[in-house]
Amino acid sequence: MKRIRLALVGDFSKKIPTLRALQEAIDHCRPFLDFMLEAVWTPTAFLDETTFHENKFHGVLIAPGSPYDNDDAVYNTIRWARENDFPLLGFCGGFQYMVIEYARNVLKIETASHEESDPQGKRLVVSKMSCSLKGLTEEVRITDKESWLFKTLHTETLTGHFFCSYGVNPKFQYQINKPPFVFTALSPQGEARAVELKGHRFFNGTLFQPSLDSAPGHPNPLLLDFLWRCR
Repeated sequence: MKRIRLALVGDFSKKIPTLRALQEAIDHCRPFLDFMLEAVWTPTAFLDETTFHENKFHGVLIAPGSPYDNDDAVYNTIRWARENDFPLLGFCGGFQYMVIEYARNVLKIETASHEESDPQGKRLVVSKMSCSLKGLTEEVRITDKESWLFKTLHTETLTGHFFCSYGVNPKFQYQINKPPFVFTALSPQGEARAVELKGHRFFNGTLFQPSLDSAPGHPNPLLLDFLWRCR
């Protein structure tokens, strides 16, 4: 049976419920796969440019849990996956860092930063939300009918499960939301909740955490689809 190796980029701790939930959600997917899945936690402190070559990974998932022990390594990982057409999915902090990486390295907003780790930053592309979504749900509208989200879920709305207080700064949302980097889902107030890089093999991020909406026998369809795409 074919073996697929997935890098879980994040700083795992049993004390962090969202990371435990992610690990459990991946286990929920295993009975629905026709290949052996090896999901390997990859601490950010040990990430470098050789990680994905030496470990022969087939995909990478940027886990929640920002700020990370090594933020620069996470940004570099996202950039490497984007530039090398390597499958990448990001949840929560992963989504936020994907947006900042693209703003810095493609849109040339060189001082783009995250308010959580750089509160005095000049261009806070990711900022504190007016209303925290930590531990809450929200109706999310899928606005792009050609997106991975819509093609996988076949619905225009979903219930997003969140555990965050930061999101894309509305002041930068219009500037960033230009093909091929497109916000594919929004909050009822029009705030970015998911992103996709068009033309890439797989480069998607969600501010909500699909892994918080998973159960034995009923794996989250977004996470399950991503694992299939890593083959």
